[in-house]
Parts: sequence; C-alpha cells; structure tokens
Amino acid sequence: MPKDLPDILTEKTQVSFSVPQLGLYAISITAGCKGRNDLRIEIDDRLFREIPPKENTQRYDIPPAWNGSKLNGLKQTNIFLLKLDRDEHTITFYPKGQVIVEEWTHSHIENPSAIIFNFDQSSENGDKRPWFTFILVDLPLISISAEIDTSWHLFDGDDVKVIIDNEVEHNPDSTLWRDWVWHATPGQIFTGSKKEQKVVAKDLPKGIHYIEFWADKTPTLHKVIFDLGTLESGSNQAKSINAPTVENPKWTGDFADDTETMILARLIFGEARNQSRETIVGISWVVKNRVEAKRSYFGEDYHGVVLKSSKGIYQFSPFNPTNSNYLALTNPLSENADPLTEKAWFTAYEVAS
Repeated sequence: MPKDLPDILTEKTQVSFSVPQLGLYAISITAGCKGRNDLRIEIDDRLFREIPPKENTQRYDIPPAWNGSKLNGLKQTNIFLLKLDRDEHTITFYPKGQVIVEEWTHSHIENPSAIIFNFDQSSENGDKRPWFTFILVDLPLISISAEIDTSWHLFDGDDVKVIIDNEVEHNPDSTLWRDWVWHATPGQIFTGSKKEQKVVAKDLPKGIHYIEFWADKTPTLHKVIFDLGTLESGSNQAKSINAPTVENPKWTGDFADDTETMILARLIFGEARNQSRETIVGISWVVKNRVEAKRSYFGEDYHGVVLKSSKGIYQFSPFNPTNSNYLALTNPLSENADPLTEKAWFTAYEVAS
C-alpha cells in the first residue's frame, strides 16, 4: 500500500496521496468485514450514496461500501475510476465496528479509450456476495466486457452476477440462471472449467455509475474492459474536475459541485465566522437536526436544507445573493482574505467535517 493503515480499522482514518498530472485514475481498495461491521470511504470529501437517490441517504448499504452482513468476512475489491487534478488527494475511511483493509492503491489510466484491468483472480469460496465493484465518477459508460472462468463443484457451480446502477443484467441464454451472466453447469464435471468473455452494452450518460460483480462459489475473473467513449481533455477536463476543496474552496458556479461538508462549511463561514466555537457548532447542529427531521419544508438533505428558499426568503440568509456575506462564502480564501479570515474558514470546515 502507498501508506500504511492499522491492521484493523475501528475509527475514522484518512490517508493522502499525490498525483503528478491531471488525468483519469483508478483507486483500488480491497477490504473485508462481517456481521454488523461495515466500511465506507470518501475521496476528497466526496460522499457516495445509493442509485437512484432516495429520500434517506444511504451510506453503508450501497455498492461502493463494504457490508459485513453480505460479505460474511470475505474480501471485496472496489475500484473507483475518476478524474484527478495534479494535487494532493485524500481517502477517508469510515468503519463501523472492525474492518480489515487488505490493500489500497492508485494508478494513472494511460489510455482512457481502452481501459483494461487484468486480475486472474479467483473468488474466495462464498455464497452469492459482492466481489468486485467499479465506481465510475462523473463518467459515461458505453459498454463493459469481462472474461471469467467457471467450474462445477459436485453439487453446485460457480456463478457471476452483474448489477449496473441497481439493475441486474439478465442472461439471455438461460432461464434457470437468468440473473447470472456467467454460470457453470453439471456437465462441466466431465469437461472442466469454462472461460467466457461477454459484453454488456449500456450507453449510459456521464454521471455516477456502479458496476457490481457478485460471485457464487469460486469463479475466476481474468480481465475487465471498459469502453467509456470519448472523454473530455485539456481545459474542459480541468474545469470538470476542479471541485471545491478545503484548500481551494472557490465556488464553481454550481453548489451541486460541493460535498455535504463543503456546503455546510460555507454556511458556517457565512453565518458565524470569527464567532465562538459554541456558536459555530450550534449552527452545524441546526442543519443536521433539520436534515434528520425529514420534513420537506426544511429540505431533504444538506444541500436542500442549506439552500432552501421560498418567494425570495432564504432559510439561511447568507445564501441570498444580495446578502453581504454571499461573496465571502463563495470564495472564503480570496486574495483579500487576511489570516483571521483564513483561520475562520478552516475552523468552519473542521466543524462541518
């Protein structure tokens, strides 16, 4: 691993890494847990949630997370494909209970037009559970193909299921194994293992996409190939990945680009910068309580609560474009920011985190 992690994660842990150039990267994390122990991660404070979004945000029982009741102690590898700027980046691990992170790596995708992952890896023996998950971040998906080996084991065989954005891909060649794109048959007791490469065409637009491979028994995944179509490059790509960070919080022009932590930090900064910590914490709890109240008149999530307005009246006045604090919260670390203002911003972000 690029940097060591504790053998067992029991509390929030953050690691950092730098990339030398703007481009498309793969962040791979292999972890295991069981029972009520779960794990989720954030990359540069980006929260991953369910697809399609529901009223109550799900954080742990989703494909990009590790769910102990589904894994039952076995390993799951999640690979995040995303564009990164030349900068330092963070991965924050949020375990519930005890979780083992076996490995994490990051690598530059040299040729985005032909993304190939070579694994030659057999699944641990288990019963219908998540195995590999690919998370596409702000990317399209034209098609995905995979080469997989399956064998028959006396009374049962290897199977692999594919789920894309919460929809199971059906096997057009079998009604018995309708939900398993790759599957073994009893006849393979005599013929041996079967290697097949299959393609799933989707033509999905740019966005967040989850591609799950579920394993039953011990299939072998040889390789996975992604066709993402034509990706942005140059200045357009740079613009698309410059999401606000604590070190560079300048507003992109769309608050949807802000993480939940970022939007809350902006509110705290605009509403109560340089006030007592008690006041700052109080504001964060007001927002949190309104989110958890699940009342439509407050807003359904952090963005909804913070940005809520009706007939020109804002739930939180600093987000009114005519408010004197609006310019400050959209660019907390502007060239005119003095040391006291900078300290206030970092305090606001710390409390929001």
